[in-house]
Amino acid sequence: MFKDGSVDISLKLKTCTLDDLREGIERATSRMIDKKNDQDSNSSMIDISYRQDKNGSQIDAVLDKLYVCASVEFLMTVADFFIKAMPQSPENITKEIQIPSRQTAVGRVKMEKDDSVRPNMTLKAMITDPEVVFVANLTRADAPALTASFQCNLSLSTSKLEQMMEASVRDLKVLACPFLRERRGKSITTVLQPCSLFMEKCTWASGKQNINIMVKEFVIKISPIILNTVMTILAAMTPKAKEDESKDTTKEMDNLWGIKSITDYNSWFLGVDTATEVTENFRDFEHPPIEENCVVAVESVQVTLECGLGHRTVPLLLAESKFSGNIKNWTSLMAAAADMTLEVHYYNETHAVWEPLIERVEGKKPWSLKLNVKKNPIQDKSLMPGDDFIPESQMAVHISSEATMNITISKSCLNVFNNLAKGFSEGAASTFDYSLKDRAPFTVKNALGVPIKVQSNSNLRLMGSLEKSDIYDVDAGQHLELEYASLEPSRQGKLSILSRQESSFFTLTFVPHGYTEVGSVPVARPGRRLYNVRNPGASRSDSVLVQIDATEGNKVITLRSPLQIKNHFSIAFIIYKFVKNVKLLERIGIARPEEEFHVPLDSYRCQLYIQPAGNSLEQQYTQSTTYISWKEELHRSTEVRCVLQCPSVEVNFLPLIVNTVALPDELSYIGAHGEDWDPAYVIHLYPPLTLRNLLPYSLRYLLEGTAETHELAEGSAADVLHSRISGEIMELVLVKYLGKNWNGHFRICDTLPEFFLVCFSSDTAEMMTVDLSVHVRRIGCRMELSVFSPYWLINKTSRVLQYCSEEIHVKHPADFRDIVLFSFKKKNIFSKNKVQLKISTSAWSNGFSLDTVGSYGCVKCPATNMEYLVGVSIKMSSFNLSRIVTLTPFCTIANKSSLELEVGEIASDGSIPTNKWHYVASSECIPFWPENLSGKLCVRVVGYERSSKPFFYNRQDNGTLLSLEDLNGGILVDINTAEHSTVITFSDYHEGSAPALIMNHTQWDILTYKQSGSQEEFVLLPRETRLFAWADPTGTRKLTWSYASNTGEHDLLKDECGQFPYDANIQIHWVSFLDGRQRVLLFTDDVALVSKALQAEEMEQADHEVSLSLHSLGLSLVNNENKQEVSYVGITSSGVVWEMKPKQKWKPFSQKQIMSLEQSYQKHLTSQDRGWIKLDSNFEVNFDKVPMEMRLPIRCPIKRDFLSGIQVEFKQSPHQRSLRARLYWLQVDNQLPGTMFPVVFNPVAPPKSIALDSEPKPFIDVSVITRFNEYSQVLQFKYFMVLIQEMALKVDQGFLGAIIALFTPTTAPEAERKRTKLIQQDIDALNTELMESSMTDMSILSFFEHFHISPVKLHLSLSLGSGGEESDKEKQEMIAIHSVNLLLKSIGATLTDVDDLIFKLAYYEIRYQFYKRDQLMWSVVRHYSEQFLKQMYVLVLGLDVLGNPFGLIRGLSEGVEALFYEPFQGAVQGPEEFAEGLVIGVRSLFGHTVGGAAGVVSRITGSVGKGLAAITMDKEYQQKRREEMGRQPKDFGDSLARGGKGLLRGVFGGVAGIITKPVEGAKKEGAAGFFKGIGKGLVGAVARPTGGIIDMASSTFQGIQRVAESTEEVSSLRPPRLIHEDGIIRPYDRQESEGSDLLENHIKKLEGETYQFHCPVPGNKKAVFMITNRRVLFVKEVEILGHMSVDWQCLFEDFVCPPEVSENLLKISVKEQGLFHKKDSANLGCLRKIYLKDSITAKRAFDAIESAQSSRYQQKLMKQPSLRLHRPQVPS
Repeated sequence: MFKDGSVDISLKLKTCTLDDLREGIERATSRMIDKKNDQDSNSSMIDISYRQDKNGSQIDAVLDKLYVCASVEFLMTVADFFIKAMPQSPENITKEIQIPSRQTAVGRVKMEKDDSVRPNMTLKAMITDPEVVFVANLTRADAPALTASFQCNLSLSTSKLEQMMEASVRDLKVLACPFLRERRGKSITTVLQPCSLFMEKCTWASGKQNINIMVKEFVIKISPIILNTVMTILAAMTPKAKEDESKDTTKEMDNLWGIKSITDYNSWFLGVDTATEVTENFRDFEHPPIEENCVVAVESVQVTLECGLGHRTVPLLLAESKFSGNIKNWTSLMAAAADMTLEVHYYNETHAVWEPLIERVEGKKPWSLKLNVKKNPIQDKSLMPGDDFIPESQMAVHISSEATMNITISKSCLNVFNNLAKGFSEGAASTFDYSLKDRAPFTVKNALGVPIKVQSNSNLRLMGSLEKSDIYDVDAGQHLELEYASLEPSRQGKLSILSRQESSFFTLTFVPHGYTEVGSVPVARPGRRLYNVRNPGASRSDSVLVQIDATEGNKVITLRSPLQIKNHFSIAFIIYKFVKNVKLLERIGIARPEEEFHVPLDSYRCQLYIQPAGNSLEQQYTQSTTYISWKEELHRSTEVRCVLQCPSVEVNFLPLIVNTVALPDELSYIGAHGEDWDPAYVIHLYPPLTLRNLLPYSLRYLLEGTAETHELAEGSAADVLHSRISGEIMELVLVKYLGKNWNGHFRICDTLPEFFLVCFSSDTAEMMTVDLSVHVRRIGCRMELSVFSPYWLINKTSRVLQYCSEEIHVKHPADFRDIVLFSFKKKNIFSKNKVQLKISTSAWSNGFSLDTVGSYGCVKCPATNMEYLVGVSIKMSSFNLSRIVTLTPFCTIANKSSLELEVGEIASDGSIPTNKWHYVASSECIPFWPENLSGKLCVRVVGYERSSKPFFYNRQDNGTLLSLEDLNGGILVDINTAEHSTVITFSDYHEGSAPALIMNHTQWDILTYKQSGSQEEFVLLPRETRLFAWADPTGTRKLTWSYASNTGEHDLLKDECGQFPYDANIQIHWVSFLDGRQRVLLFTDDVALVSKALQAEEMEQADHEVSLSLHSLGLSLVNNENKQEVSYVGITSSGVVWEMKPKQKWKPFSQKQIMSLEQSYQKHLTSQDRGWIKLDSNFEVNFDKVPMEMRLPIRCPIKRDFLSGIQVEFKQSPHQRSLRARLYWLQVDNQLPGTMFPVVFNPVAPPKSIALDSEPKPFIDVSVITRFNEYSQVLQFKYFMVLIQEMALKVDQGFLGAIIALFTPTTAPEAERKRTKLIQQDIDALNTELMESSMTDMSILSFFEHFHISPVKLHLSLSLGSGGEESDKEKQEMIAIHSVNLLLKSIGATLTDVDDLIFKLAYYEIRYQFYKRDQLMWSVVRHYSEQFLKQMYVLVLGLDVLGNPFGLIRGLSEGVEALFYEPFQGAVQGPEEFAEGLVIGVRSLFGHTVGGAAGVVSRITGSVGKGLAAITMDKEYQQKRREEMGRQPKDFGDSLARGGKGLLRGVFGGVAGIITKPVEGAKKEGAAGFFKGIGKGLVGAVARPTGGIIDMASSTFQGIQRVAESTEEVSSLRPPRLIHEDGIIRPYDRQESEGSDLLENHIKKLEGETYQFHCPVPGNKKAVFMITNRRVLFVKEVEILGHMSVDWQCLFEDFVCPPEVSENLLKISVKEQGLFHKKDSANLGCLRKIYLKDSITAKRAFDAIESAQSSRYQQKLMKQPSLRLHRPQVPS
């Protein structure tokens, strides 16, 4: 201390440690806090100095080299220790704390008044080089851990007026590594690269604040091991949940139906809160807001997702983003705005480049988002007058994007996601062992057969060795592992990742022993590169091939000769070469199944022989008699086939046969330096015949001429090694089917049809046969036979079933658990087949089809006094050949309660059964076959006499409580009806399952109530309560009550309230509401209770509101294997929309008004008129005002805007949530060349007449309003509405094939092996019991008051043409569609082109029902998919379906009509309209009802059945019918001669011109004529016989008007993306796409011609200069016709000298093309001069010509086969 009052203090602390000394805990180290690696012993760990003088005080603090082991578990324990040490009684604590705080507050105020006292203070603090280690598990020294290190500076200075603070964190970096330092070594991964953060804060005495935060570069890496580390640490942090003492549910059930006193209930709605004072709400407005401002900027954030094993990973996904924003006034009403950009790339391994996933906008700036946050004052609804007032939400967040977000998805991108998903799911699994052996980034394999030397460049080094050696030796058959020389890239960020792509960055040089070297081969990119090497002694050079493969980011580099053998057998082969001088065979290796065998360098020119390997086979067969011939034939064709035979050692046995195919290898580079090179080939070995067993039983097969039989398990395949496919017989035995063995045989020959039947007969005394089918598939030179049965029948009815069809009759015993194989005995497998069914003692049912896969139905078998109903469901097997038909009892009873029950059927006269009771044990499920037609059941508990009240078992019911008086309890019955089954489920009573809890919360009078129509009355005295159950569940479900002289009636479904006077001054209120799942009917005289019970019925101010609007979204699907963009999916915004704001919400004008507004607005922009403009007698607007305004018909602001492609608004208030989502327009374009339908999917605009009067409607509109309260788990959906507009789907086969090819991964051998598992899946699926998944469904119930999904109206067009030229590639793609065709073929339906079929799917609605959410979702999906399938079978394929194709039958007796209305008539309400009570019942709008409950049971008979029967016979009729259904009505005149593509383009334009007047004629005559034959018949059979027949023609009207009125054709969103020769996907470039589109569609292309460059030529109207890879063209538009024609062109071959460029002039000298020039004159050719826009364009054109010429040269080199081929080979 000094005299003048100043003070100096300094304090040093050498080290500080904290150890964990608890016993009984095993750990790798106990040191928790320490000083980091202490080399310098005299440095101190903590150093503080304090100096104070008259100017103020200054503190300096340094914390150096701190090591903290943040073991989560230990920190928790320490914290716990301190918390427990605090005194326990909470009151004392608060008192103690409060009093001092008041004193200090007073003290502070004094100080501030006295200016001189407030000192200046400066604080400087530094933390240098700390290390913080987070670890989850201390017991292992190599446990995964995260360590963080950084430098931190803080300086704070305060003076009288202001306070300044600066803080910075530098070099913050995070590593993932093992816990203890000794164990780290090389297993370290950088999670966060060093980054810095700066912050400045300035506060003034007035309270004004300024904050500035800046982060430079932020580079994070995420890989499986990092994720695993973070997850283990987080898992350790979350406290373990204590085991709940489960409540004892077994307590005696007290009387459920007893009367209880209200005081026993302590329900939430009976206690009323005390009111808060109103003044508190105004606290926000008292003090003026202080100005505060904060700016945040993050210059760049990069996140890379990496994958790979352990710490050596490869980046696969790279996201980059920038962020900047500012926040104002956060203590009062906060407002914030921020901008962020986003760009994402994925790594394409095959090309070793980054390709765009989320592209830049127009190739320039990154895609960006804007974010706005605004806080609004809290308002009380009562403060503002007026009903239509809806307060703004307290916190509103708006996220919007103005630009299109373009996403590109390609095959390699899907592959990247697959790898990431695989890597991360393995990494995140807790069992993940991160110490697995890491794989090397580069592995060099030597397959040359001679030793090689490898020299790497400076960027690669040997795995695990630190010192760098130059040359490594690799012996024949050995391999070498290399890794990156510098693991931590020197440069930061993206550059470092992208720099790895440079091909020159990683090169290797090879020297095979005794040959010249192969110099600097780039190995970063996969491919196959051919080089020549010379042996100094030899006369000619040899070729070697460097094959680079990428697997999960690592490269495998194989050095081999140009010949490779691939073995597709399931056995291995030994390969021999013929040695000339000794005339012997020498073994060179073994080719294993599905692996590549590389022929050694010294043998690839020799003749090769093969012999099967493996002990037993080697002794059986000798080497092949001939060698693999391929070179001899190459001058004839590029693909060479031959057949080899390996003779058997024993004389009489057949030889083993091998088919070989030699195909040229796909080379990516030839470095032959002008010499000849050897052709690179791959020789494939195929078995001649493969037999696959697709039956659920095993097969044995025996080939004629062989001795042993082979067993083939179900689902497996085997190679038949001896077949020559020359008519030999194959014997098959079906093993242990129906307890017997069955024999069949057939001849194998080349001419087998695609499907044929084989008849198997049993080996028993009585002759029995079964038919199986064989499917023949030929691939190249091999044949694959699959044995299958067209139908698998499964009997779950527990009764004997019999099937019959024409001459087949099959019995299916009740106890037979296995699958019965069934097929029709048709000479022609392709005709439509029906089967009849008989159960127990019934008669035969009508015939029905087994082919309608995916549909369900029910079959009626008549018996003497009743009908048996059997449910039929037909599914497809996973291998697409068999249909699995399951027969189930129509009714099933499931007992999920804890009681043993007996169920009895009520007789037709209503008497209760006496003797026939069905016993159902707890959690058992039994089939139920009703015996009379009453439709009612009752239930009783075993051991008790009295039964429950009867209930209907054939009507959908989501839970009715039946009272069991003997037990003083109840049981819940649930009835779930579907078209093919009814499931009756009993379960225990649970809270909330009674129809109502009735409360008399008054003290004046008694309440009497009963079920309407019932005799039995109940009485409730004041302040009593009781549960109510229906006295007669089959009667009307309404409750009648009377109180004093007032009565009322209720259906106990919805929330309601009402009131009535009791006497002059007492009003009694009644209110019906949900308490959890229990409906409560409360009578009370306390208004407060009513408002509490009906909480949140009215609108409240929302707490949060989030709205998201995306202008548009594009998804481009690219198949980068064949360099084509397949499809472009766009969600786009609307055109100009004018909106008005009559109250608080903007809403659009109608289309007509929008058009007139826009017209006059455009006029207004050009003209000078100002002021009010009159648009109409009752419509006046003013465009000059700001905002623009309308004064007639009403006065309100208006604006010019558009509707975003995607708009989502979410609001949440204390008791309500609402979501409104709209998708304006969704379009899918077909981008393949030469397609039939350029637009695959688009919404269909409503007819003009209707559209003009309505506002623009989004394609999909969803509005959900839910209500919840804190006392209940049950979510109430007040309103749930989805409206989908009409749409059109036009698909051609080529597009389907391309899409399937894009999403199916390239077939690997594993895929074939998986096929064996497929059949296993099918069999497992069948074994699941009747008790469905419903047993396990535990999701929470929700209450749906109004749930409605609109009808779906879909126009379908199919074309079987693919458009474009068929190539071999296309044929491969078609394999995918092959399975669909296969299915159709085996049904016997042939798919033909259809045009504009209309599907109408009825709407789905439920009201006032409890549903589990997933149960509801399935119900909706099934509702639509089954309707669609059935209509598809009837309309497109002409098959019979079970049940009614037009409509949904919910319960046979109810006969709910399936209603359909036109989607554009639907209306969706947002939360505001809903609140204003504008609920327009959709019912009032409905259009045409189609169909109705024809009853599942009435098979479709009548004219349709006969019509269909006729159709099945008569091919021509079938054809006609399809055409009729696809054709617009005849009366349009034959001017619409339908001609392929012309029709599609012509109809819209043409019709609009011809028919301007409304189509009266078509309406009167055409519509009736349209459908006379089929339509009426179809509908007649379907419509209920009682209801009138709805004339189907009337519902086709819209179709007729539509064509006449719709003028605008939907066109493609953008031209297809151009992918260059190298197959790399680059960001979309509109200019080059337009050019390539021009070349594709308007110019006759040369062979193999591709687009390079084009630009408009100024001066001409529409002229284009274009450069392709073969020529330059000058293209002009022809005036009259409007199409492009080539003005002049010249091939590169004709160039005399290179082109020249000066300024904007491009000169090209070409050979004279005239006929008459002299041969001898030194001809410079003619000169073409092209004047382009500017010098830059000219230079670009010049460069394009140069690069096109040079690439053309390398191409020619690749195309031209090796010259050595042209001379027939002399065997060497």
